[in-house]
Amino acid sequence: MYLSIKLPSTAIMVSAAEIPEGSIDKLPAELTNDVMGYLRPHDLTKLARASKRYREIAQPVLWHNIELHRQDAHHHDCFVLSTQKEVSRAYLDNELRDTWSYRSEDGTDSEFDQRNAQFGSVIHRLYNFTGKSQAWCRLASLVRHLCLTVTHKSPFQIWNIMLSLPNLHMIEVIGESSAHLLGPGAVRSLREPVANKIHSVRLRGYIPAAFVSIVCTASASSIVSLDLGVLEPPKVYIGNKEEQEYQKAQGYPLYFVPRGVLWYDASTCPAFTSLTHLLLCKPGPVLAPVGDDKKTRPDTEHEVREQKQWASLLRAISPTMAEIVLEHRSVYLDYHLRHRQISTHDKGYTRPDLGFRQVVLKSAFADGGPWPNLKGLTFCGMASKGPPFGSDDDDEPAEPLRNFTAKMLPGVQIKEKPSGSMLFYTRKGTVLNQHGADGLSPHLYPGDIPDFDSFAGRLYLATKNHVILGMIKRAVLVQRMNVAMALLEPSGS
Repeated sequence: MYLSIKLPSTAIMVSAAEIPEGSIDKLPAELTNDVMGYLRPHDLTKLARASKRYREIAQPVLWHNIELHRQDAHHHDCFVLSTQKEVSRAYLDNELRDTWSYRSEDGTDSEFDQRNAQFGSVIHRLYNFTGKSQAWCRLASLVRHLCLTVTHKSPFQIWNIMLSLPNLHMIEVIGESSAHLLGPGAVRSLREPVANKIHSVRLRGYIPAAFVSIVCTASASSIVSLDLGVLEPPKVYIGNKEEQEYQKAQGYPLYFVPRGVLWYDASTCPAFTSLTHLLLCKPGPVLAPVGDDKKTRPDTEHEVREQKQWASLLRAISPTMAEIVLEHRSVYLDYHLRHRQISTHDKGYTRPDLGFRQVVLKSAFADGGPWPNLKGLTFCGMASKGPPFGSDDDDEPAEPLRNFTAKMLPGVQIKEKPSGSMLFYTRKGTVLNQHGADGLSPHLYPGDIPDFDSFAGRLYLATKNHVILGMIKRAVLVQRMNVAMALLEPSGS
């Protein structure tokens, strides 16, 4: 006789003779631990309160893998490195629920907001009592994988809290700008990190440069996979007297276009002796029609510094690298979405400028050290053919990017892939990046209806009209019901 314990996507078959008579507390610890591994955090929390024995088993399972993104955040192709495809997501079922089923008509995910608020409140309280209580030290040592979205509502100590996890192996943080364009809090001061054995780092969106630097520096000898797509906070463009008069006439300030974070200094950062997989993502050119470009201001000096940072980092890691992904994200103005000129899920290419070829590629791959272990180099969002962005003669063909790089890296497989885009809100200087795990673009209503996701997302950003979105939602449900009824009707009717 066998007992079947039904679990999500699996079942454990156990001989009834192996289960001791009496209380369920007498189940073997190994079996109890296996069962708990399939429970969701909410259920584990309830179980931990049932008895001291279950608390001792449930707490390590609950705190080992902290997943606090929205439930469909990882259900899309925002992960490019080969190492990231191996990461299991504890909160994902075999088949995700439709996004509409857990969001309100204005796109709010109340479960996510409540869960993040509760987590922030708990860790804030535990962290503040460090020294008076051993609870945080005990729980912090259990955390191995942290997947977290930081918002303006997160506790201001959140950056130090993450650095206080001594056994952290994987960290994945999204710095999200809210619907009201409020970003995560600035770093006040960072303590010496005890999180210094991290293997995998993925930081996206609005994350302070000081935090990026200290995470990477503290674990430089242990990091194997590094994925960085981090943005500087908005910066107002001052300009000359004429520019100031223009801004005054407009009634709002002008901002620099999105800029990547400057965090790496070769003179002070320890060597990345274990790093084999690297993704670097930065804003690409602004794709604005003639006339609209008056609303943006490039930061040329910052762009040059960021390109030099890439080149310096690449030269430093050449001995160990196996996989490199370099990505440029095109920048659109937010009202292009409102006018339905683009979709948030469109992917494409832009032409990297001449500086990228010379300052980054030539400096890193031709003038840098050897690359004995490099197997693949992928360009995301960069065109292979045509003149580079910013060349004087647009009719003069340039050497394809793939050929240009292949000469410097013989034997390395070079690929090109399209990339997504960024949406720049010119009034606040902010990149729209709500709701997803990408961290650089909004994640709007992914669904199973062709073109419905991008349309609903554009409509939401354009109007934020709850009534209209409710009508759309109901219309879609009616459409699905009609299709289902039609399929059930006899063919002869």
